[in-house]
Amino acid sequence: MIIKNLSFLNVRKISLFSEQFLPQTNIIIGSNGSGKTSILESIVFLITGKSFRKKHTQSIIKKNKQEIQIKGIFQNEESLTIKLIYNGKKKQIFKNNQILKRTTELIKDNAIVYVSPEEIDIIEEYKKEKQQYFDKIIFRINSEHIYNIKEYNKLLLYRNSLLENNMSTEPWDEPLSLAGLKIWKTRNNFFNFFCKIFNETQKKLDLQLKYIIEYKNQEHESKEEYIKKLQAKTKTNKTEVGPHKDVIDLYLNNDTIKEHASQGEKKLFKYVLKFTEAEIIKTKNNNNPIILLDDFFAKLDNENIMKIFSYFHRKFQVIITTTNTNTQILENIQKNNIDIKIFNNDKTINSN
Repeated sequence: MIIKNLSFLNVRKISLFSEQFLPQTNIIIGSNGSGKTSILESIVFLITGKSFRKKHTQSIIKKNKQEIQIKGIFQNEESLTIKLIYNGKKKQIFKNNQILKRTTELIKDNAIVYVSPEEIDIIEEYKKEKQQYFDKIIFRINSEHIYNIKEYNKLLLYRNSLLENNMSTEPWDEPLSLAGLKIWKTRNNFFNFFCKIFNETQKKLDLQLKYIIEYKNQEHESKEEYIKKLQAKTKTNKTEVGPHKDVIDLYLNNDTIKEHASQGEKKLFKYVLKFTEAEIIKTKNNNNPIILLDDFFAKLDNENIMKIFSYFHRKFQVIITTTNTNTQILENIQKNNIDIKIFNNDKTINSN
């Protein structure tokens, strides 16, 4: 999938934006605070119904304005127009002029992979956030996983409430174990496939580094064994067994990335992670994702910039934002890409 045209009103500091994009590489150069990230955010918001920023969604609306409007024209096998209107409380989403009942109906069209300093940092976050990060990737290739996670979380919440009140959990143990077993099976299959592509991607990039992702769980062979573990006494009055206790560890050359990697090495890890996500979406959904790279050149040397860029632009439509006007980098990129558009958003954006 590619985005051919994007237009929007009242997104953060930007009153009006309208631009056409090329099928390969588009580079948006601008100063800090000029609204570059807001352009990428508007694409993500349009196609997912959510922002990648950590702050409240309502803040996406420009100050003193009532609503935002975003419209994108996409091309895959057929042309697709998506329009979103959001007033801080309610979203209206139109797909080819037909209103959608739920944001989740966009999942099958969600062919976007983005890297931004403002998204949740998987390296720095804790167990729960890491689970959510990878679960969101699974959602995009296995919609049933969404409902399994929701069902499991609902049952877990209720069971923990019973434990806190010293009440019997027995009627809830079997449904909780069945939901947990489904999640473990899905996650095991996913991580086996993900890590295979992840390792292949590292070899192709030739980064001279070895990143490792380890997924560890308490999976039991049978429902009966799972229930037996659930019913064992705990000191915390909490459910101590299940997918919510899964651990995902990230390593660089056998040392934890969080404590031992440099800022540049951490950023490279995130790109390998995103490459893998893009390849999985392409393989499983038969749909090339659009790649959004926010502040792409920061904390990377020229050699690694070209390795990453060359990998992405050969396969996907890429939209890059940067403050960097380094002519050597831009010249190198232009030499490797015959279809490229560079524009200065300080001049093209109306922020009055």
